[in-house]
Amino acid sequence: MQGKVSSAVALITAVGLLGIGAGACTQEGKGTQEGAAATGVEAGKFDPKDISGVWTRNPQSFNKDAPPCPECREPPGGYGFGVDVPPFTPEGQKRFDANITGKGFAPDSKEALANPQLHIGRRRGVPPGLANDPQATCNPDGIPRLLLMTPAPYEILVTPERVFQFFEWTWAHREIWTDGRVLPEQLDYVPRWFGYSTGKWEGDTFVVESFGFDDRSWIDIFGYPHSDQMRVTERYKLRDHDTLELQITVNDPVIYTKPWVSEVKVNKRVAKADLAAGGWSGLQEDVCAPLDEVDIFNKLVRDKAAGIKAE
Repeated sequence: MQGKVSSAVALITAVGLLGIGAGACTQEGKGTQEGAAATGVEAGKFDPKDISGVWTRNPQSFNKDAPPCPECREPPGGYGFGVDVPPFTPEGQKRFDANITGKGFAPDSKEALANPQLHIGRRRGVPPGLANDPQATCNPDGIPRLLLMTPAPYEILVTPERVFQFFEWTWAHREIWTDGRVLPEQLDYVPRWFGYSTGKWEGDTFVVESFGFDDRSWIDIFGYPHSDQMRVTERYKLRDHDTLELQITVNDPVIYTKPWVSEVKVNKRVAKADLAAGGWSGLQEDVCAPLDEVDIFNKLVRDKAAGIKAE
C-alpha cells in the first residue's frame, strides 16, 4: 500500500470487491523495452514475440477513452484463477477449509444464491478482518496469484538471458531464465514465493515452467491452496500488438486430483502516456508496507468492518 491512508482506503475498497497480476520472451524475442503501444503500427502487422511492455486487465483504469474490454473481465465473484476447480485430495480439502478468505460472495447472500454454479470457494467470503489471507499482513502473493491481480499493471522486460516481470502491486519482481537451464529439484533448493522459472518459445507462444514454491501462499484471492510440489505452466501469446493472452495450468497432485487449467486471461497494453502522473511515467511504487497496511489500514478500516474492537 502507498503511504497515504486515503489512497490505501480507496484501493482496498475497490480491490476488496474484486481481487488482485506476467510475461516473457527469450533470446529469440526482439522485445522493445518501452512499455507503450507503438504509434503507426499497421493493422494486423506486429512482431508476435514482442511481448515487452506494460500490461493490464483493466485498460480503462489508465485511459477512460480506451475501448471497453469485456473479455478482460472475470465470471461472477471476482478475479480468480479459474471457475472449473478440480476435486480436492483429502489433504487439499483440509488446507482449503483452513484458508479463510475475505473475497467472493458471502455465504447465503443474494449473490451467492443467484450463482449456485460457482465453486464454493467463491461463495464463502467473510468480512476481511475475520479472514486469514496472508496478503493482509503484507506477505508476498506469490505465483500464480500475483499474475491475477487487477487493475494493477505489470511490466515485461526482456534481456538476453532472462525475462523480468515487474509488478506494480507490492513492487515485486520475478525472473524467468531463458538461457537453456533446467528447473531444479525441490530438495536441492530453498522454496521461493515466486518459485524457480524457465522459459522458451514454442512457435509464437512463450511457455514458462515453474517449480519450487513456498506453500504458504494462495493460488488466488479465494484461498485455494497449493503444496510445495506444485508445478505451474504459463502460456503467453500475442493476439495482436496490444492484446496479450495468458493461460495458466497448475499441476499439484498433493492438493488436486487433476491439473487445474485457468480460463484465458486477456491483458491490454498500456501506453507510456497513460502511465504518467505528476510528470513521471511508469509503474507506481505500490508497496504493501506493514506500517500502513497492518498498523493503520487494518485498525482503521478492515477490523472495524469486521466488528473487531481495538484493544
